[in-house]
Amino acid sequence: MGFMFQRMKVRWDDFETVLEVWRTGTQERAAAVLGLDQATISRRIARLEQAADIKLFMRRGGRLVPTPAGEVFVSRLAQVDEAVAAARVALAAANAIAETTVRIAATPLLIDHVLAPALGALPRRYPGLKVDLAPRSAGALLAVDCDLAVRESRPEDDGLVLRRAAVMPFRVYAPAARPDCEEWIGMLPRDEATPQVRWITENVPRAKVTARVAEWSTALVAVTKGVGRAPLPVFVARREPAVLPVSDVVFSHQIWIALPAETPPSPPITAAQRWVDEALSAAHLSEA
Repeated sequence: MGFMFQRMKVRWDDFETVLEVWRTGTQERAAAVLGLDQATISRRIARLEQAADIKLFMRRGGRLVPTPAGEVFVSRLAQVDEAVAAARVALAAANAIAETTVRIAATPLLIDHVLAPALGALPRRYPGLKVDLAPRSAGALLAVDCDLAVRESRPEDDGLVLRRAAVMPFRVYAPAARPDCEEWIGMLPRDEATPQVRWITENVPRAKVTARVAEWSTALVAVTKGVGRAPLPVFVARREPAVLPVSDVVFSHQIWIALPAETPPSPPITAAQRWVDEALSAAHLSEA
């Protein structure tokens, strides 16, 4: 059923008035909600009825209820109203995000191979949002100068709001040119025991560890150069032709997003978290 409006001045306020009468059931209540007098409510309804050439409401048991034609009209009008409300929310969020910079702390691994590759999608997905990517070690807690952190382990801090975002599996890789080599690349210990350090300590004789490094990315370079073998994150090592997997998954890192508990929710922070989630998904981090 379509509605043809006669050529007369109809305003959005008239539509809002009809919707409020439909919701409340009386002109008196609609007037109270809209802050208008009842005469204005009546005038707006009459103007719409004349423009659409239909009767919108009829009385039943002390209430105004839509006529059959009015029910069709008002239900469609309600859909438009919902769309307008959603557009207003989206516009408010976009205005709140505009020209806002969110500072994100993450390990060099996650910055170089997850977040940085996703920067191209940032202005398209979240116009106005800007990010600073601040490198932190895997064991570092959320820095005071950062709005959120992407961690490779679960922080033990009551002052943080935590959410597990992904799982990052590791396999042992050897140089493609020396797949049977027995030398190992170890990891330097940190303040908190990482899965790499624990696994190498428990599974590799110390005499076979020829070098220790601070970051897995350095270990990857060492393996590609033929120095030895090491556990590496699958999602990056599988793209490197100079290394070969020589084991199944030996351990996994849990990836956590952490925010200070005192940080109030805001559109920029929410948008930044969504962008991080999208970046983690696009990197296929959890695939073994």
